Amino acid sequence: MKRLLTLLSILVVVFFASCNNETPSEKIARLQPQMIGADGSVNKEVGAELIEAYLASAKENPQEETSPDMVFKALDISVNINLDNPQKSVEIVDYMIATYPQHHLAPMALFVKAFVYERVGDIPSAKETYREFLERYPNDPMAEDVKASLRNAGIPLEELVRQFEEE
Repeated sequence: MKRLLTLLSILVVVFFASCNNETPSEKIARLQPQMIGADGSVNKEVGAELIEAYLASAKENPQEETSPDMVFKALDISVNINLDNPQKSVEIVDYMIATYPQHHLAPMALFVKAFVYERVGDIPSAKETYREFLERYPNDPMAEDVKASLRNAGIPLEELVRQFEEE
């Protein structure tokens, strides 16, 4: 019995050691199917691990063509699991803008940052970010939407609906 327990202990240690030696790509492949439950719910713990794996993959190979996509996937998950705490999403956007400012997803990431600020009620930061968007990407197809978001930031939905109905 003692030998069996020792053998089991060794197997457990080897198993966890092998999990810790996963590459970011291996971790992503393992975690992606676990993030969404059968009932459609998001597993926040798996999501948090997946965010870190995407970011690690991008940072490990920043020149890789898929790295900006990895960062954006991390942002997408972060926005969905960190609704009450935007800091992680903001950090991911800041990394994306600093590392891949000309990538086609960079404007969308910056827009998401403003949206996150607005969603948590930080209207001054949202407006500042919308302005940053317009400075960085004035010719982006989303620029008109960003201008409207800037004008309407902080206005309650009911008021916006009333204004729309009056026009």
